[in-house]
Amino acid sequence: MPTCEDLRLGGTLSGSGITGGVTINQTNLAVDDWSDIFGHGGLSYTPVEVLGRAGAYPVGDGLPLARFPTLNMRLRSAHQCPPGEDLTDTFLALLADSGGQYLEVDIPDEGSRFIKVYGLTPASILQPRQIRTVKVPLFSPDPYWKEGGAQNTDTISGADSLAVGGVVNVYDAVLVFAGDGALVHNDLDWTLTISGSSGPVTVDLGNRTVTMGGNPADYVLGPSSRHWGWFIPGTNSLSSSVSTTVTWRDQYN
Repeated sequence: MPTCEDLRLGGTLSGSGITGGVTINQTNLAVDDWSDIFGHGGLSYTPVEVLGRAGAYPVGDGLPLARFPTLNMRLRSAHQCPPGEDLTDTFLALLADSGGQYLEVDIPDEGSRFIKVYGLTPASILQPRQIRTVKVPLFSPDPYWKEGGAQNTDTISGADSLAVGGVVNVYDAVLVFAGDGALVHNDLDWTLTISGSSGPVTVDLGNRTVTMGGNPADYVLGPSSRHWGWFIPGTNSLSSSVSTTVTWRDQYN
């Protein structure tokens, strides 16, 4: 079970993880109930025409659409953990930020996991039996919790394989093709082909973007069918006719 030091909100995400933000033990708050923090997956994507998201290709039966965690906290008059600067107001302001913030939780013996969350409604403060509690419903556009810390990177060339951890598929890996060529997933039967490039091409599978030199370059990508690529937990059998760097984070329900 996580402790009061194991939940952080805010900060900046980079390839090495999340830095900054506010830990809950810097506030006059404590997690009252951990049972709802991981939330539940939302509905699956409907067809692209209904969503109106250009370039969002559904995969199989569709990707999970969102996640709905609930952060249950209690207010306390004194810290139960080693006290730090009182940043309660800062923490609550981050929860109310319309731009969203990263929520990171430490998992005993398994590192940390995070998602980006948005507050659904202003938190209500109840006062049963003289104990004040705050229940904050949250929304995350990310269907899965991502592994914290440094992201994973591997380079695929020729007949090769990619070892992916976690327990769910990875739909948001980033691929960097050194130039023209094709990346083939032998197990899932998909191919991504780059043609007509003049340098390295970055394909962001999660955001469905293709860039070359920092500029949009959708015209150089040819997917093998209506879906883009994705990876499964375990060993992925791949082959590539061009050096391709894959960057991803293992993911969990």
